[in-house]
Amino acid sequence: MALDGVTLAAIKTELQNKLIGGRVDKIYQPKENLLTIRIRQPGENIKLLISANPQNPRIHITEQDFDNPYQPPTFCMLLRKHLQSGRIKEINQPNFERILEIIIQYKNNQGELVDKKLVIELMGRHSNIILTKPDEQILDCIKRVTKKISRYRELLPGKDYNPPPQQGKKNPLTADFNQFKEVLSDNLNKDKMYRIIMNNYRGIGPLIGQEIVHRAGFNPQQELIKPKEIDNLWSAFNDIFNKIKNEKFNPTLVLDKENNLKEYEAFKLKQFDLPQESFTSVNQLLDYYFTNRIIQKKVNRLTNKMNNIIRDNIENIKKKYSKVRGQLKGAKNADKHQLKGELITANIYQLEKGQNKVTLQNYYNNNQEVTIELDPELTPAENAQRYFEKYEKAKKSVKYLRREAKKAKAEFEYLQQVEVNINQSETLAELQEIEKELVQEGYIKEQKQNNNKQNDKLPPLKFASTAGYDILVGRNNRQNDGLTKKIANNQDTWVHVKDLPGSHTIIRNHTGKKIPEETLLEAAQIAAFYSKGRKSSNVPVDYTKVKYVKKAKGAKPGMVYYENQNTLYVTPDKNLVEQLKKDN
Repeated sequence: MALDGVTLAAIKTELQNKLIGGRVDKIYQPKENLLTIRIRQPGENIKLLISANPQNPRIHITEQDFDNPYQPPTFCMLLRKHLQSGRIKEINQPNFERILEIIIQYKNNQGELVDKKLVIELMGRHSNIILTKPDEQILDCIKRVTKKISRYRELLPGKDYNPPPQQGKKNPLTADFNQFKEVLSDNLNKDKMYRIIMNNYRGIGPLIGQEIVHRAGFNPQQELIKPKEIDNLWSAFNDIFNKIKNEKFNPTLVLDKENNLKEYEAFKLKQFDLPQESFTSVNQLLDYYFTNRIIQKKVNRLTNKMNNIIRDNIENIKKKYSKVRGQLKGAKNADKHQLKGELITANIYQLEKGQNKVTLQNYYNNNQEVTIELDPELTPAENAQRYFEKYEKAKKSVKYLRREAKKAKAEFEYLQQVEVNINQSETLAELQEIEKELVQEGYIKEQKQNNNKQNDKLPPLKFASTAGYDILVGRNNRQNDGLTKKIANNQDTWVHVKDLPGSHTIIRNHTGKKIPEETLLEAAQIAAFYSKGRKSSNVPVDYTKVKYVKKAKGAKPGMVYYENQNTLYVTPDKNLVEQLKKDN
């Protein structure tokens, strides 16, 4: 959701309390439209994030770390020249717009105190960061705007800064009942209640507009049709904006039923019957929300990318397997070529060169007649030899085609396992490890990494059975291999869903005693949950000693065969799995 004027008012209040008097210590521009400014206050360093990204424009204090370019961009160098070592003097939100102005005072070369203004416009695709002189002359912008881009407002060095047009909207902080009643009365029967409020007062987005309507006791989608409804709307409107004027905020995050991020606001949102989390500050809320939202976007993007690659390769493997099976079926008729060669040889003195075909008795099958095609350009002996050559070629191709069919089947099973791993991954780090695996296996072209922070390998998932046994689960195929062939020992028990893609699961047995039935069932539950059978019932799960698990030479990661197994049937229970899970 977009940052509205209400949330920005809460941010402004917190930034005033935290940053006024602070000294600008360091300025970085890690991305094209992103700044981070380190501000030094007595006893602490505060990192301010300012983003003019069209999808996520925002300003807030952050705990995030960013990789900065070796050569700072021009705009960053300009900010360092004019603002570094300056002190923050004021932070304002003019006219309740989605704009913050940070006034920074510093000493120039003559030792005079000079003010510079950093204007942060947070307006979707029109978002920008602008540095001006005290007389409003623009020094530069993070995004320069020429007449070709906007005929209404140029944003270029040397030009005078003009704020965005106010579109005739009123400031909600100065509204009174008479004004409110007049504005809404002029819009009876014209639109939905929340849209009338949103379209006539600055800084109000759809979310807070609908919240006002809900608090007034109406359906947010309801149209304004009765003058008496205005009294209730004013009461809810006035209550919210009095809280803003009195700096009474309750930063809240709304989650959907799957605990995914849904909405955020500077107040508790009463319109949602969904889980809500309160934060001690709106800066903390926004840092959490945008950090996780960006991560979730990366997760979705990487998941979709890898799933598309897997699906394409699965389709290709299916076509290849079908083709090979067809060729194999034809090659298995090699004996017919041998029979024809032998029948021609047995009757060679009855045949002459120039014949197109001949009908002979098959003495191998009750003398039934067999019609054999001949090449008239060849002698009978040469025709026989041609059929013997076809027989030998077909015999060799059967071995080759069987190998190819086996390879295709193994690759299909491997890709199915990767697909399960992708769709059951819970973190970006897990997906990045799977991506590395697909790079190493040649399914994704290797790209240069900008940093090395992703090189730390994740440990297997860890669980503790009710009886106290450690249970380990591989997060991907390479980890499955390492878990089964390197971490586990021959006393441990290997658990895996039967005939379905799934993670390797190991019950550690440091005592050498027999594993309790209860622990086997719990491990089977875990193995079924981390498999393609997660949403099924009565899932068959095999278990055996690790020493009976083997890996064929040249097999792909995670692909094994096993023997001496027993089978349990379980229905995966998410609550039980979560209960047994240890901190990873």
